[in-house]
Amino acid sequence: MADDVLPGEVYRRLRDHEQRTDRTHAALDSRITDLAKDAVTVRMWQEAEQDRDREYLALAARVEKIEERPALSFGRWLGILTVAAAFLALAVQAYGVMKGAK
Repeated sequence: MADDVLPGEVYRRLRDHEQRTDRTHAALDSRITDLAKDAVTVRMWQEAEQDRDREYLALAARVEKIEERPALSFGRWLGILTVAAAFLALAVQAYGVMKGAK
């Protein structure tokens, strides 16, 4: 009969399935091996994390220094007083010129 499965056909299908399975497993194995070669090692990851932590601590220290500084330091007050004195002197001088022009 034409619909009967022959023993040779079963053997061929089983052999083909085993070959496909072997190829699939070999491909997965090579992908895993390649990934392991390209992966970052634990030591490299730890060094990167430690570098990031050191940068964070340095940045935190700089921010603390900036926050500790007063908003208006002595130099800024001196500059503001100098500008105010200059405007006051200019106003007095302009007043004297206007009085003398009459």
